[in-house]
Amino acid sequence: MSWQRSLQAAVRALKREEASLEKELDKVRARITDLETLAKNGPASGSSARKASSRRLSPQGKAAISRAAKKRWAEYRRKKGS
Repeated sequence: MSWQRSLQAAVRALKREEASLEKELDKVRARITDLETLAKNGPASGSSARKASSRRLSPQGKAAISRAAKKRWAEYRRKKGS
């Protein structure tokens, strides 16, 4: 009898997971529809769509990122070589 209860519990768990995935799929489908509408019609006038900002990275910021990346790669190579 115990294996039957285990099987029933597994089926219930799978049904809960199925319901959760169906809700997630509905959300994804809604996003796809929104994007298709946006691609077809463009943003609505008066919407909160804003112009993409042109943020720039300073030379100091680029240098800091470069140093950090080099440090990470050096650490990776050192560990890999061991």
